[in-house]
Amino acid sequence: MHPRQIAFWFFYGVAKGLAAPLLRLVFRMQVRGRERVPRAGGLLIVSNHISVFDPPILGSFIPRPVYWMAMVELFRHRIFGFLAPCMHCIPVDRQKGDSSAVRIAVRRLRAGDCVVIFPEGGVRNGETSALHGNGEFKGGAAAIALLARVPVLPVVLTNTLAAYNWRNWFFRRTSIRIEFGEPFLMDKLMTREQASDLLLNRMQQLAASLSKSSA
Repeated sequence: MHPRQIAFWFFYGVAKGLAAPLLRLVFRMQVRGRERVPRAGGLLIVSNHISVFDPPILGSFIPRPVYWMAMVELFRHRIFGFLAPCMHCIPVDRQKGDSSAVRIAVRRLRAGDCVVIFPEGGVRNGETSALHGNGEFKGGAAAIALLARVPVLPVVLTNTLAAYNWRNWFFRRTSIRIEFGEPFLMDKLMTREQASDLLLNRMQQLAASLSKSSA
């Protein structure tokens, strides 16, 4: 087994064995729809992105190994540059249409793997979010879904910003919610723009239903 694969399974084991129980202990984790995640076969998970803690929090509750679409800047960092490949991260250049990242993601999906993408292109919250404001919703996720022909599963995260405050890690039990939507297939006759609009609409509906249930 390649050393990076050994490292991946080590980190994956830590996430499943330690991170998820720790998050449930520290925060009031409300995870709904986890049973909707297919345990096998190609799957594209599309999520909003409101804090840098989203990947470890979300990854701890996805019941299968995943690949992550991650900004290329991460790979230039001294520490994260080593860890990113070990965590199955796929580098994405956000400044241009990164066709190589799309090809890698499609190849992984066609091989039956699960890929996670944050289509807002970075951490976005409030008015900068495509779900709750006028933020940009990039078309890469739709392009990958159309090319790979695998189910797309929308996910909405709320209040992961709470993890920024160190006080919330001690006895406050702040709520963090993860809502897994229903997986669906894109119509192969759709244009990239149509597919992207559909995906954004599905995520906005999921976010709206989450807001109603929280009221």
